Amino acid sequence: MKALYAYFGLLDLHDIDSPGHSLYQIGLVDSIKETFNCEKFDFYSYYPDDVIKSAKLSGFPDTPLGRLFAGYRADLFDSPIHRIETVVEDIKSIKYSKLFLKARFRNLSTLAKKWKDARDFEIIIQTAIDSGYSKEQIVILDTDLSLPDSFFEKFSHKVTISVPSIDFPGISNRFLKECVEINLATKDYSSHVSVFYGNIDTSKYKAGNSKNAILGEVIDWIESNNDARSTLALICKASDYSGHEKTAAHVPRNDRAGIWEMLEISTLMINVTKDKYDTAQFIPARVFEAMIFGMIPVSYKFEFLCKTFSFDNLDDFIEIYKYLKECDDTGLKQAYVHFVDNYVNYVDRLHEKVIN
Repeated sequence: MKALYAYFGLLDLHDIDSPGHSLYQIGLVDSIKETFNCEKFDFYSYYPDDVIKSAKLSGFPDTPLGRLFAGYRADLFDSPIHRIETVVEDIKSIKYSKLFLKARFRNLSTLAKKWKDARDFEIIIQTAIDSGYSKEQIVILDTDLSLPDSFFEKFSHKVTISVPSIDFPGISNRFLKECVEINLATKDYSSHVSVFYGNIDTSKYKAGNSKNAILGEVIDWIESNNDARSTLALICKASDYSGHEKTAAHVPRNDRAGIWEMLEISTLMINVTKDKYDTAQFIPARVFEAMIFGMIPVSYKFEFLCKTFSFDNLDDFIEIYKYLKECDDTGLKQAYVHFVDNYVNYVDRLHEKVIN
């Protein structure tokens, strides 16, 4: 029997204006396949059907990484499902051995758009429970530690809540290995492009989910100290780019094809996220996307993952940034491999901890 994977996004490159890191989904699902012993998946998107139908979709580009993504996608997924009614009927008929549901929660952005993703998430869960699926068969994927307490109170005794990167690897080792081999063989490391991918202004986030204020300091310092050999790119919504027009390139967050192109040429990924990620030792999507695309993630307070490229203050960041800027192609490849090796060692230690 197949499994179901539900996600707030698409597997295709697309132009729908919503947050989220779609370019590590293939690696994540391959990790789910290895961890939970699945073979094939149906895919359901929480996006409204009319939004998907009006979107501009494209396949992965004809690059070594693009061809790798396309091959994995063909092996992992059957046809996508875009109607909640279809998913409900399939679940009622016990079509799936397991359900892997990316957690959804209500926020100002989706409320303003009148999207019902959180409602559909809850409908799928309740349908599965009513249809006789066991706790072990309903797996809720909390990929940003944002599930509200009310969800735990209502569903935790009826579903399995699993956190990628803590309970199992955020991407599969085999997928990462193939990405690393491609990057070392084909990526051009002569450019010095730093990228931040995500929301910069998080003042409207729910309590506890805002990014640390040092993100602004890091971006300001890079903009003030870059030269003709260096580029800063911000992958973000238009309002977050305001004020950075003269000192940073911009890729709109809905331009997934442009995001792909930017990640392929970038060498440094700035990772400043929610403070609770460090406390929980949670690895966010942008770190996985950095490794997938051959970048060195430089992270605020991520010593548990790679002390060399972790910083506690702006002075630490400046030293790391200057080191990477002084590296030639060989030095940047060595830095990339150093980070990946640290990540792999961390995953090995995590597996030992789980086993013991």
